[in-house]
Amino acid sequence: MWHHILICLPILGAILDVAGVLSSQMGRVLFLVVFIAGLIGAIRHASFKFSPDLVRSAVLSLIGAVLTFILSTKLELGVVVASALVGLVGAQVFKGRDQLVLYLGVFVGMGSVLSFTSLIVAGLLGGLFFELTGESWVGVGGRLGTLAAASVLVVLAAIGGV
Repeated sequence: MWHHILICLPILGAILDVAGVLSSQMGRVLFLVVFIAGLIGAIRHASFKFSPDLVRSAVLSLIGAVLTFILSTKLELGVVVASALVGLVGAQVFKGRDQLVLYLGVFVGMGSVLSFTSLIVAGLLGGLFFELTGESWVGVGGRLGTLAAASVLVVLAAIGGV
């Protein structure tokens, strides 16, 4: 059950933000404690195992995030065009789960409020979250965007905001 918390982090972040607590030290610590509990639960879950897929997913998510960020901010294409380009090229280059993980990274890269270093961490976290949640929530619309939002929120909470 605890491994499901990771995908619920954006909901917790929204609740804390509406309550006006997320931007405080206490709110960020609470958010990070829930994240750590979910992380431990996911790692201890029976279906999880460390594998090359974990590293592959983290790297693919990072690639999607960085490419989208560069295309949208440095080349000034905007996030919609940048995400479409990375998604289209990724669909031609990769197959199956790799396409999904790359596109998860695209969603991370669309959050251009992050510094480049923070974007790298969030991109890696996105791929990690994809593997940690396993088959949970497969088929539920918005899974990739939710995992991307969770990774960005964790980074923002860890660094103290934008």
